[in-house]
Amino acid sequence: MKYLRSLAIMLAICMIVSVFPIMSFAAAHADNGSAYAADETQATPDPDATDDPETTAEPETTEDPDVTADPDATAEPDATAVPEGTADPNATADPNATVSPEGTADPNATADPNATANPNATASPSATPEAVRYAINVAEVPNSNITASATSAPEKTRVTITGKASRGYIYVDAYYLDSADKKSALITNSANSFSKDVIMPASDITVYADVDPMSPSQLYSDATRQYNDVTQNLSTYETRYTNSSSSNYDAADIRELRNLISEARKILPDLKDAYTYLNNQIREDNVTNAALDDVIYEQEELDEITDQIDVIVKKMGGNFDDGYFNVYVNVERGGRVTVSGAASGTIDAFSSSAYDEFDNILYRDGDSLTFKIQCQSGYTIGNFRINNRTVQISGNSFTISDTNLQRYISEGGGTIDVRVSFVYGSNANYGGTYNNSGNPYYNGGMTYGGSDSNNNNNNTGIPSSPIGSAIFSDLGNVEWAVPSITALYNMGIVNGVGDGLFDPQSPVTREQFAKMIVGVMGYQVDQSATSGFSDDAGDWYSPYIAAASANGIINGRDNGTFGVGDNITREDIAVIIHRTQGSPAVEIHEFPDSANISAYAVEAVSFLFAKQIASGDDQGNFNPTNSATRAEASKMLYGLYTITH
Repeated sequence: MKYLRSLAIMLAICMIVSVFPIMSFAAAHADNGSAYAADETQATPDPDATDDPETTAEPETTEDPDVTADPDATAEPDATAVPEGTADPNATADPNATVSPEGTADPNATADPNATANPNATASPSATPEAVRYAINVAEVPNSNITASATSAPEKTRVTITGKASRGYIYVDAYYLDSADKKSALITNSANSFSKDVIMPASDITVYADVDPMSPSQLYSDATRQYNDVTQNLSTYETRYTNSSSSNYDAADIRELRNLISEARKILPDLKDAYTYLNNQIREDNVTNAALDDVIYEQEELDEITDQIDVIVKKMGGNFDDGYFNVYVNVERGGRVTVSGAASGTIDAFSSSAYDEFDNILYRDGDSLTFKIQCQSGYTIGNFRINNRTVQISGNSFTISDTNLQRYISEGGGTIDVRVSFVYGSNANYGGTYNNSGNPYYNGGMTYGGSDSNNNNNNTGIPSSPIGSAIFSDLGNVEWAVPSITALYNMGIVNGVGDGLFDPQSPVTREQFAKMIVGVMGYQVDQSATSGFSDDAGDWYSPYIAAASANGIINGRDNGTFGVGDNITREDIAVIIHRTQGSPAVEIHEFPDSANISAYAVEAVSFLFAKQIASGDDQGNFNPTNSATRAEASKMLYGLYTITH
């Protein structure tokens, strides 16, 4: 019995001793579980280790981090780590794993203020389309100076491109190409200078031009135009500045301007003598290089002085860069002009010519200017000019819109110069008197009448807008032309032949058409000018032929004649209209009688068809060599007016 009791005690002790190392081993490895990842077989303790209380209970063995973290012992990837492809459950808790750019995105990255507020990331000009600037390049052209108001600009920005050819030369073409080689014209007819507003495309552009020497007649017209413009400007400057009692102008500036005006007046007679001598040689068909050179020399001498005058006038007239501008209105006897909008006032010239200044007007976005014209009884408007350019006016008023006001101010160097003249008596019949052949001749460059409203209620002298058939009694067979005839009549471009008749089937002569198209296009007309064509007798038509020739739309015949008295053909009208638009390329349209169209007119006739200015007769024929009737000419001219205005 004693033996059995002793045996039981020994068995109990053995069981306690056996369990203790197992519990100690498990507890020790539980404390270091993050570095232990063995399977069940690998976790079975060595029998020698579990039976040895010294080994299993050794604190240095179970708690020494160097032992439990030994990669060769419990964390060796090849031995105890999770097999490849199996995600380590402890890896997701590793902070270094979640911020790795190649692993899981760091949630703090989106909240990083430096990331979302980085100006280079969210406000970079190169990332914002409207901030991209495109270059404006200018190809070098001999005898020409072309400049742009900026060397680069964003898309949809307005840029002004100006060109000035040397005296004696003329631009026959000026255009720009975008990066796709798309051509955009800068001029619609030949000229010594041009200024064109361009809306920038989303592309770099390059400006090109073709410059040719002027013909003798072109040089003559250019010189006479310069003489008249400078003479008129000098008179205005004397009235406005040198003879003004205003204290707004610096005394030194006034003295300098007086001296420059005096110098210019000395050159003007020499210029006139030179171009008069040239004109005589043109008439005799014996033009010499010496005569041409003399005109060019005097023109350049005058340019040198007037360029200096322009600088000081701009200084005295105010600089638009300061945000202020002036409006000067000069009204000849025969009516009054009422100004409203950015400036307001009335200039009354019923009894004598009148002049008024509106100085230091603050420019504000949205401003506009309206000039309302009232004619005295017996008078009509003769001419309306802004900054020395004739302006088309429909009705009895003209408004410079808010989108165009800044352009007019800049063009005038801080000043908008307005001049209004009137015509009295027989010439006031909305288009003039009649010549011996019964055909009317018209006041070119000016339009009258206009809208459907009656502008004649207050004795303005400006006609209302009746329907064509009510104006003339003989339009029954040309109903297709009635709207055009009505519009041109109300603009003062055409008139009847008397007794309420328009005579729509009568032919139009070449000189009559020259005056009509000059009126439609609003070209400047010098009443003292002659064209230089050998058959130009200096009659009523001379200034209009000269204006058409100077603008490059009518060249005359190969033998040096204009063809005065000859009827104008339909194809020649097409060529002239085509030239007013710069002779653009167009897809050729085949008419049934295309074989009858002269080679020089093929593209022009197709242009009229493409623009719906002319489409042919009932059979589709264009009848190119037929003389154009008054009705046909009116239809084509009004078609031109609609595409240019």
